[in-house]
Amino acid sequence: MYTLEINFLNDRAAPEALAVERKPIADSQFLVYGGAVAVVALALVGGAFLFLNSANEGLQQELAKLTAKETSLNSKIKSLEDQEKQLQAIQDRTNQILNLFVGNLPVSAVIDDLRRRTPLTVQIKSITQQTAAAAAPQASSQSTITLNGTATNYNELNDYILLLKSSPLLDSDKTKLVSSTLQPATTDKNFTLVDFQILATTTSKSPAELLPQLQKLGADGLVARVNLLRQKGVIK
Repeated sequence: MYTLEINFLNDRAAPEALAVERKPIADSQFLVYGGAVAVVALALVGGAFLFLNSANEGLQQELAKLTAKETSLNSKIKSLEDQEKQLQAIQDRTNQILNLFVGNLPVSAVIDDLRRRTPLTVQIKSITQQTAAAAAPQASSQSTITLNGTATNYNELNDYILLLKSSPLLDSDKTKLVSSTLQPATTDKNFTLVDFQILATTTSKSPAELLPQLQKLGADGLVARVNLLRQKGVIK
């Protein structure tokens, strides 16, 4: 009697051997794909480097052009500033010559204006004037005027100060009451007087800007000189 023996272990050995033999194929494919990816990556990096290098060169050229333009503009600006300074110096010298030719506000015109603005209720006892140098070449020299006098009452004194402030020949902001004192009452007077001191400053405007007022005050010589300069086109 025969016995049939089947060994299933031997039958499994063949597939396992085949499986072991396929491993080198998978490794070679991985190497091929990895190499391809590396080549593509290197190509991309190289292309990006070339692109960035080209763009950088273009930016450097543009920067060089802008720098050259900036240098040229700075040179032109400096030239214009120098010309402006020269013109300003010429204008200042011209204004100084004009001030010498035209002069400042006539003292007689200022005194006449003060006289016309002084009411009967105010009496001026003394007037002193001190002239200061002009703050700018085109400006007229300003004079400080001190008025000492009496008024019949404080209301009249306040009204007089307002009249002085409205004068075109005086600087309203620099016209002010320095002091005021009520005189003691006496038996021979039915009223009391107020002693005062007022400080005023002439305007900084040039005489050419005040021709109508100066003409009314009789400053004919000054008005004639200014009109002559206007006819010659020296001043407007």
